[in-house]
Amino acid sequence: MSSAVRRTWRRLVQTYHVLCARDDAAARGYTVPSGVWACVRCHQPHLELAALRHHLRTEHP
Repeated sequence: MSSAVRRTWRRLVQTYHVLCARDDAAARGYTVPSGVWACVRCHQPHLELAALRHHLRTEHP
């Protein structure tokens, strides 16, 4: 894959994740800036998706 294609794909995936996070926040009545993730179980905020995934693995197995 060329670097332009990879960069475009990465941006599309990131946009999709941000939109999903905003929809989840709106469903729960929160106003969330882009790039903030919330745990479904305990509503703990995370600034990165990797941090949310780590939280889910360690706190909610």
